[in-house]
Amino acid sequence: MPHFLALVPRRLVALAGALCACLLLAACSSSPTPETVVRDFINAAANNRVEEAIGYFSLEGVKGNDLTAAKGKLMMVVGDFYSRIEGNGGLDSVSTSLAENKDNTARVEAVMKFKNGQTKKERFDLIQESGQWKIHLE
Repeated sequence: MPHFLALVPRRLVALAGALCACLLLAACSSSPTPETVVRDFINAAANNRVEEAIGYFSLEGVKGNDLTAAKGKLMMVVGDFYSRIEGNGGLDSVSTSLAENKDNTARVEAVMKFKNGQTKKERFDLIQESGQWKIHLE
């Protein structure tokens, strides 16, 4: 029985390989949407991954000593989120929807369903920094 690739012209195999590579690169290069950022933040907070969760916040305008204070406050925000989630038996699921998107800002609404059957809605404002969406604290 002949090998399958022996029956296919080499140029066609090369073209298919190049197409697969382009699709893979395109999929990897897309930046997360505002909804994805919020969902990833909630999942990081629910799993007590504090440093990861803090990384979803905008700290672009914070300088020097204020950065240490801002990170301390964000640690408390993440800790509060984690405590509320754990107090409801853990996170069962989270869904997000884009409520508003203007220029470099967005508003996302999240619905968290907890393992104890309760649900909680949260609203997040985001800002785009260097092409990346970040949660903006007012």
